[in-house]
Amino acid sequence: MSMKFRVIVPACHRLRLGSILSFHIPHLQGQDLELTLSIKNSQFIANLRHAAGRSECDVHLNDMRKKYPDASHHCWAVVAAAPNDSTYYGLSDAGEPSGTAGKPMLQVLSHCGIGEVSVVVCRYFGGTKLGTGGLVKAYSEAVKLVVEACPTHLKRDLTQAQLQCPYDLSGRIEHLCNFYQVNIDDRIYSESLSLNITLPSENITALQTDIAALASVTLLIPELSMTPDNGSKT
Repeated sequence: MSMKFRVIVPACHRLRLGSILSFHIPHLQGQDLELTLSIKNSQFIANLRHAAGRSECDVHLNDMRKKYPDASHHCWAVVAAAPNDSTYYGLSDAGEPSGTAGKPMLQVLSHCGIGEVSVVVCRYFGGTKLGTGGLVKAYSEAVKLVVEACPTHLKRDLTQAQLQCPYDLSGRIEHLCNFYQVNIDDRIYSESLSLNITLPSENITALQTDIAALASVTLLIPELSMTPDNGSKT
């Protein structure tokens, strides 16, 4: 029996298949998470917000400046996309000695495994200088405090596709769908069975490999789309 196996993926998407396509983002339902760290009478108010892009980070910073207009400093750090995508990192010492605020804040954010996250730390000076080492520790601890308290949920790249197969292979196909977390959106019954499906993009390559071992099966992949999943962690 000859094998019919066809995969169609637009060229603009092919390089994404090997990348990290899912990551956790803040799950705050449109609210901010804010905690305060006190060190030698200085108050470090750490405010965390979900921010999908630099423009949302700018809004966050402006909101904090309005909320705490008399703070000594409004330092910030942001990971505005996936945690491993350094092109979307940003930081500012906001008048603190160079490297004592934004850099340690970003160090914490970029290693916490959360993406699309913005943190602004508003400092009220308490009268006692902390020194450069003390500032690094204070800003790091303030960000750790709010990050560890942040609930998250999983954001995944989801691919919509279509599977076409003979009816005698439908049981095998549905088993693969269950194994690779494929959601069957619609079934179309004609001369063969067509399944409109949605699956995590990181599972595409493995599904393609298993389907390639089957006869008369076609997998059509028209596009990729980024969608929040329901999985969450606290």
